[in-house]
Amino acid sequence: MGFIVDALAAIVGAILFEFLRAIGGLKPVNAFLSLLLPRLFRWKTGAIALSILVALILSDLTPIRLGETVRVWILGLPKQEEMVVEVERAYDRGQFQNAIDRARAVITEFERSAKREQSALEDRAAPQFSEGTVPWGKIWASREVFSHGSLNSVGVAWLMIGRSQEGLGNQCEARQAYEAASKYTYAEAWDPQSWPIRGWSPYGFFWSPADDAKDRALSVSCKQ
Repeated sequence: MGFIVDALAAIVGAILFEFLRAIGGLKPVNAFLSLLLPRLFRWKTGAIALSILVALILSDLTPIRLGETVRVWILGLPKQEEMVVEVERAYDRGQFQNAIDRARAVITEFERSAKREQSALEDRAAPQFSEGTVPWGKIWASREVFSHGSLNSVGVAWLMIGRSQEGLGNQCEARQAYEAASKYTYAEAWDPQSWPIRGWSPYGFFWSPADDAKDRALSVSCKQ
């Protein structure tokens, strides 16, 4: 499906390119069409479409993923990412129990793989990726962080459960959730700062759900 979307996007891009070239001679509609239609069926248009397709496919191997961006625009977010977004939306609307339920769905589905990713990184004593903006010299290293989808999602899910439990006034439950989030020390959340292309962003930054959870746990008053 992803390749089909890329191919359709390449064709549309080539047609748009020829449209913009032809629009300069726009007078009567008939004259415009007679100028545009022959352009669409020449080999150069096919070469443009192929070039766009290759660029979309190859970009998925880079930190700035044009192909994935196009597919998300057309097909929507991947399931795992959409689930986390729905958690955050519910929290922002003040629907704390809804946010908890959605976060627990993320954990139920992805916690097993998240634990494997965390354990594998701990076993090889992998260096933790620094928080904050990612400079040009480290954008390739950021690809590995993006690849830990389950780990990142589950870390954020536990953090959001803690914040939602606090919103409901459940201090002890909030602390338990924060403690669970703090165990995923390699989880990283990415804020692209409205940058429209997926992957690395010149304005985006990483932040640690585990560190946030540790700080929040200290402020929670739980008497058992």
